[in-house]
Amino acid sequence: MVGLVKLVGIVMVVLGAVYLVKPALLKKNINFWMKENRIYFGGILALLIAVIFLVSASRCAVSWFVVILGIVSLIKAISIFALGPKKISSLLDKIEKKPAKILRTLCGIKLVLGIILIYAA
Repeated sequence: MVGLVKLVGIVMVVLGAVYLVKPALLKKNINFWMKENRIYFGGILALLIAVIFLVSASRCAVSWFVVILGIVSLIKAISIFALGPKKISSLLDKIEKKPAKILRTLCGIKLVLGIILIYAA
């Protein structure tokens, strides 16, 4: 399970770096998730990541960090199902319309969190 935590960290680092360089790809990704009921698939994915983090946190080097990210992922999953696709789509639309500078900042945060997650696992 710790390997899955590291894998999620690696994916976060890769996506953070790619989106940091090309924020237009982040906008395409946001548009992908806004179509049809893909938002629910994102909620299931967030729930799966939360379970992986919370179950394997006790075996990680910095367990409190993995627990915090697991709780954040769980809140994300619950929010997606509670708010529904229309509200989530409007939130994603607002994020997509942000200037590239703000999107790059968010991607930089994702990149740093991914690096810390790899270290914490």
